[in-house]
Amino acid sequence: MTITIPGFGELTPVDHTPEGVACWNATAAGTSVSVLVEEPATTDDLDLAFIGSVLDERERLLKTAHEAVDEHLRDRPGYGPDAVAEPEFTFHPGRDWLVRFAECSVAGLGELGVVVVFNGADVVGVDELTDVELDDE
Repeated sequence: MTITIPGFGELTPVDHTPEGVACWNATAAGTSVSVLVEEPATTDDLDLAFIGSVLDERERLLKTAHEAVDEHLRDRPGYGPDAVAEPEFTFHPGRDWLVRFAECSVAGLGELGVVVVFNGADVVGVDELTDVELDDE
């Protein structure tokens, strides 16, 4: 089953996901997008029109995400205007969504990157993914 986001296009299912998690992704117009649904939620809980509206504003919201990262990391060694790259937009049911910068030149953040968490169009946090435990399955 694919998911179609208005104004963006189709996302295809990801084959290997943990039990209870469904994921779809696509890259279009230079934007990587993923949608995750964890049980007990279902695809009926997704607001595809909202996701489409965010992606319609992705350039502006990406600029907002860069500004949030700048404020959060500006005093860290290795941080500069081009310190983060490879943004990935991820959505879940509801209005919370995120931009993960998969590439980060700041020491200790290069492997997993930095996440800017949004609620609607508002930034609600910036998370460094250094504390994430990787599951060795």
